[in-house]
Amino acid sequence: MRTFLAYFQNLRFKQKLFISYMVVSIIPVVVLGMFSYHQASSFLLQQAKQNLDGAISQIAETINYRAKQHEAIINSITQNVVFKRIFISNDGDFPVLYRDYVDPFFSNILDFNRDILQISVFTENQSILRGEYILPLSLTSDLKWANQRTQSKETQWNIKNGKLFATRPFVSEEEAQLGKAPAVLFLSIDADSLFQSLDDIKTNAYGILILDRDGHQILSKNMHMRDELPITSLPSAQLKERIGSFTMQGADYMYITADMAEPGWKLVYFTPKNGISVDAKSIVSATALIVLVCLAGLLLIIWMFSNTFVKRIIKLNKKMMIVENGNLKIDVSSQSRDEIGQLTNRFGNMLVNINTLIEEVYQSKITQKEAELKALQTQINPHFLYNTLSIINWKALEIDAMEISQITNTVSRFYRTVLNKGRDFIPVRNELENAKDYMHIQSIMHNYRFDFICEVDEALLRYDMINLIFQPILENALEHGIDKLRKGSARGCITLRGYRSGDDLEFCIEDNGPGMSQEMAVEVIQRNSVGYGLKNVHDRIQIRFGQSYGLRIESALGHRTRVFLNFPVYTAEEISRADSE
Repeated sequence: MRTFLAYFQNLRFKQKLFISYMVVSIIPVVVLGMFSYHQASSFLLQQAKQNLDGAISQIAETINYRAKQHEAIINSITQNVVFKRIFISNDGDFPVLYRDYVDPFFSNILDFNRDILQISVFTENQSILRGEYILPLSLTSDLKWANQRTQSKETQWNIKNGKLFATRPFVSEEEAQLGKAPAVLFLSIDADSLFQSLDDIKTNAYGILILDRDGHQILSKNMHMRDELPITSLPSAQLKERIGSFTMQGADYMYITADMAEPGWKLVYFTPKNGISVDAKSIVSATALIVLVCLAGLLLIIWMFSNTFVKRIIKLNKKMMIVENGNLKIDVSSQSRDEIGQLTNRFGNMLVNINTLIEEVYQSKITQKEAELKALQTQINPHFLYNTLSIINWKALEIDAMEISQITNTVSRFYRTVLNKGRDFIPVRNELENAKDYMHIQSIMHNYRFDFICEVDEALLRYDMINLIFQPILENALEHGIDKLRKGSARGCITLRGYRSGDDLEFCIEDNGPGMSQEMAVEVIQRNSVGYGLKNVHDRIQIRFGQSYGLRIESALGHRTRVFLNFPVYTAEEISRADSE
């Protein structure tokens, strides 16, 4: 994202304007196109579902009609008086009835109904068994309906080994409960012929179930489904809606159900939701065409506007380039009152003001340089100070005033180190000597009322540091620490410690004064607090070495104060080399 923004920032204004117009224009067109596509797709999907629902309902009616035909055949046999006399009452001359009535009737049914593969009557009456039309009931012992003690007078549809068959028991005129049926009509039906209309479904992958009244599976058909689903294990409550959905084996499916009243079946069609395809090519083509037409019109409009809009900016930019090359005397003005005209006129006014200021500043600089020269001429030469101190020292030795001589030499060394020939860096050794001389002078001024302890690792003496760092901190320790001690309290003590920590030099100046609040400890470093001057030391270190270095104060009211300072290990040669690079 940052790379793109950087690239965009470096583009010419005309290109930015062009891209901005294009983005602002394309977004609503694309959003409207996507919305239209979504709405049209939803509409087509709903239409597809309705068409599919109509097809399934039509198929269910076709199967229901064929089931009615088979039901009519079953009724014509089980309700026939002659057949009841034979199979229930066992009345009449059976050989004659079979020859003249049963055999021709069953043969005609098979001849005119090619989808009926077998028609038989299973009975317990062994005396009337004949060929394939009348068979012993014992042959059906492995069938479900044969093991039921009480048989319903309704037709039962069953499937076994992939074959569909219908059964109905013969009942008496009084419809008395006969216990185990003495005779049962059996029709074996060609399932492919009965359900051939299922092949009219044109979806890519789907499954079909035919369920009976009890929810038992009569037929299962799987067309191009990836996995065989245990659809019958679904709770029947999930299949009660006309059109619904269910989830199985991690996939979402849509189903459509249709009832077949005559056989009491339910047709269940199911297919993966992602398998219902919608042909949206026409929508995509229309949307793309609209977008292209809009873009063509927008390109023309953008070209016209950008040329008109950017032309004056290019002209102003050329004049700015002339000014950049040093020519400040050109005339820049515009008669236009829009923002670009205002910008042009203000740039022209700015050039006029710059030319005026150049003249004024040039004169003021000359005056300033003259004043500085005079001020330098009046400054005291440091050598005059050193010579004066040498004379005082010589006079003190003449009168044998050794303490005056010592003080004079100490002051001389102190200022010689402070001035440091104008250099900003000084060896740690010299800065420590300067600190000791300063504290010696202060000790004399304070009538030797405090102790000064210096504990610095010898290894630190070979490095360099910024000049005049310790003196302001020691001065604060005296003024705000030692001088604040009550009379009769402990003797004042200031300790200067130095050690190396990794690649840094760290120093700590500690006094046993009354301390300060933590708020004051933060303030004296962050602000130019009157009487402290520690912010200047802190800023000098950070300007040279960065924000991770500087001063840090630890103190509390009624306790001693510690001032920590740190900076990296370096020598003046390294600093000089880094500055030159």
